[in-house]
Formats: sequence, structure tokens, C-alpha cells
Amino acid sequence: MLLLLILPVLVAGFLACHIHPVHSYKLHRYEGQYLYLKSAELGLECFALAFALGVFSHYQLPNSLTAGCFSVNIAVSKQLANAMMAMGTKDEDEALKLAWFFILSALTFLAAFIIKIWATIRLRLRFGTWDTKVFVIGKLLEDSPLDNLLFNLSLQRDKYVMLTMNDRKVYVGKVIDLGEPTETNGMDQDISIMPLMSGYREKDNLKVEFTTFYEEVDADIYLSLRQEAILSATEFDFTAYQRWNPPKEGGTQSDTGST
Repeated sequence: MLLLLILPVLVAGFLACHIHPVHSYKLHRYEGQYLYLKSAELGLECFALAFALGVFSHYQLPNSLTAGCFSVNIAVSKQLANAMMAMGTKDEDEALKLAWFFILSALTFLAAFIIKIWATIRLRLRFGTWDTKVFVIGKLLEDSPLDNLLFNLSLQRDKYVMLTMNDRKVYVGKVIDLGEPTETNGMDQDISIMPLMSGYREKDNLKVEFTTFYEEVDADIYLSLRQEAILSATEFDFTAYQRWNPPKEGGTQSDTGST
């Protein structure tokens, strides 16, 4: 009977990974057997909590609740065992084992949501807000310089980023949004920017020539770029740019750096 609990334990652990306020964003970093082991770890935590809840309710809660002339029987194990007997279970012990199997399975899945709620409360106490998504993702992206830079610039709407693509196209603009991390693509997805200007790097010396200035158009324009196509990224500083790149005849400027 205990072997039958392996399946609900693993499924509950996988469910906990998906709904947990932290592990749901870490899930894309779990690969191969590590994902199975992480699901098993969370599943065992769910089962341990379910077992504690089952034992507590069995020994501490009364068999029935009475309110005035109404009485409700809450002895779930006995009711399930009787149902198993009615369905043709051989003896009472076997019926009671099956009843507890279903009870522990249900409590194991319930425990996944209890763990999620507890983790959410802990994050609320830590960061002082219920909307902790930005803090969780920011912490996860600290180990990736590109992800961390784009994420921080997406929070600071007055900052501009210069992106060099693998086809030598260059964009300068504000990072508006980053793709949600998934278990298959992680954070390496589309990003959305509001471009200020764009151009290209010359083939020989990699100097930047800006050819399109979006501020000349009285409209909000958004571009979606594949993060995997970004060759380099840096914060764009107008003061440094104007100092190193004085205006040329015709009103164009070029970037002498090859960042």
C-alpha cells in the first residue's frame, strides 16, 4: 500500500514546483534528474505535512460535530472504509488501509497549496508587499549578467540600454518587459523595448551608425527582440555618447566604441 503513495507524492511535488512563489520561477533551471529529485523532495515535504495533518485530525478531532439539533459525522476514515466494504473489499482492515490511502493522497495535494501559502506569507514579511514577483525574479537573475542588466533597466524606466544584435543591428531604447520564465526556455525569450534610435555596426571597425530616430514619429513604438539574438548589451549614457561622438555633417553621430 505504501508503494502506491509514490505516485501522488511525486505528482504533488511537481504541482508544488509549479505553484510555489519561488520554485515556479526556478523550475526552468531544473533539468533532467534534478527536476525529478526536486519534485520528490517537495513531494516528501507535502507527504510529511499530510501525515501530520492526518494523525492530528484522527486523534484530536471528534468523530462528529453537533450544533443544536444538527450533527455531522466527520469520521472520514470510517466512512470511506464502510464505502470500500460496500464496494466489495475483502475485510475491514483492507478497507481501512484503502481509506487512509485516499485520505493521505488528498492531504498530500492539499499540502502543496499550504506550502505555497506559507511561502507567500514569508515573502510578504520579508519584502513588505504581496507582489513579490519582481524581487524573486531579480534574485534569480543575479547569476546572469545579461538577464540582470535587462531586468534592472526594465525597473528603472529613465534608463536606456544599447543592444547589439547578432546581425550587427543596434537598438537604443527603454526595456519595457521581459518574457516570463518557463520550464523549457527559461528567461531566454522575447524582450520588449521602446526604441529611441537604431542603426548598425560597420563591418570593418564596428562603429555604430544610427540611421533611424523614432522620436521623430509622434507615436509609441514597441519592438520585440529575441534575447538569444542579443550579442551585447550596455546601459546607454547620453553624456558620454555626445562627448565621444560629436555631431557630423548631416546630423548623424557614430559610436567609436565596440562594446
